[in-house]
Order: sequence, then C-alpha cells, then structure tokens
Amino acid sequence: MHLQIERFSDELEDMMKTMYNHPFRNGLIKVNGFTMPGTYEKSADAIENFQVRDDDVWACSFPKTGTTWTQEMVWCIANDLDYERGKVPLTERFPHLDLSTRADFSAIVKANPEIHIPREMVDSINYTANLPRPRFIKTHLPFNLLPRQLRTGEKRPKIIYIVRNVKDTCISYYHFTRILEGLQGSFEDWCNLFLQDAVMYGPFWKHALDYWEKRVEKNLLFLKY
Repeated sequence: MHLQIERFSDELEDMMKTMYNHPFRNGLIKVNGFTMPGTYEKSADAIENFQVRDDDVWACSFPKTGTTWTQEMVWCIANDLDYERGKVPLTERFPHLDLSTRADFSAIVKANPEIHIPREMVDSINYTANLPRPRFIKTHLPFNLLPRQLRTGEKRPKIIYIVRNVKDTCISYYHFTRILEGLQGSFEDWCNLFLQDAVMYGPFWKHALDYWEKRVEKNLLFLKY
C-alpha cells in the first residue's frame, strides 16, 4: 500500500511541541489523511502484511470511545465468563496491535533499563501475531490503515467498531492525554487541536464514517453509545 505522508503546518507543529511534554511522544504526521505517531512509518509494512485469521475477534475504535469495556465484555462472552483466566491483564489477553507504533519503546528500555515496559507494549505487532487462537485484537487504526487482508476481505474475522458521542470523546481524550502523555495547556487548546484533526488517529468523523460504510458486512458489528 502506498502511504501518503504529510506534515502539519509550522503553526500546528509549534503548538503541539509546546503542549506535549513526555518522553514517549515523538511528534505526529498525516498518513493517508489520518494523524499518526511520528514513528508509525517504521511499522507500516508489518501492519500492512499482518497475517489475519478468520477466527480473530477485532475491536476497532477511535481512542476514548468505550474500547476497554467492549474488550472486557467481548472476551468474557467468548470465554464463557471465565473470571479466573480473566484475572490476566487485559493488555495480554486482548492486546493493542498498533501500540508500539507510538514510540520506539525498545530504545527507551535500552536507554533506561530501570524502566519496565511490558512485552505486549515493546513489540505489540509480534506479540499479537503469536497469540494462540482465537486471538482478540484491539486497534485504533482507521479502516484504510488496517492490515491488507482485512481491508480487502481476504480474511473475514469478527470486527466490532465502537463509536461514542463526539463531545464526550473529546473530553475523555483530553483527560487521558493530560495524565498519560504529558499534555500541557487548557481544554480550549486541546479542542483547537481536536477540531483541526491534530490529535492521534484523527479526524474523528472520517474514522467513524469509514467503518460506518462497512456496517452492512456480516462480519462487522457497529456499536454506538
């Protein structure tokens, strides 16, 4: 797949550099119209060629739209409410495929050996690929950046797409980013970024609408709340 890479305007770049202060942050770029981490390009081929299985279960969403509770609910239903196995952290049972595209976690570990970063975070793609069947996979990727076998319908696993009221999403994403990604600045500043699609995985509406167009497919369930 050809990737069209674009940079943000100097004004937005300066604004983002001022607002983000976290060692995991590495800038944002536009990839095929969506805002992605600066290190995404390094993992693009691995995601494009990721081997999908027909018995996979995928939970796809824009960030902060209800992914975690959906993951837990789906995993419990599929595993006959096995609460004992459910004590294993959700990130291991239902890993986030594209998580390691957000930063070079391997380099961070080498430079800071005292920091413990879970294996499903350091190399989320290989970790997910090697899960036993059936695999449960989370992703925030927009439809046009999903693995090729999913986009083309070559493989047809179960896909659940979750979407939430955009105002609630924006507010939740703001607080999440403040806590985990060192966001500096006011909620108004954040809204400015959100409305200009300068937040990771944006734009919100295109992300949702691209999956909405696939809602007639028998293997895709579109959930909203």
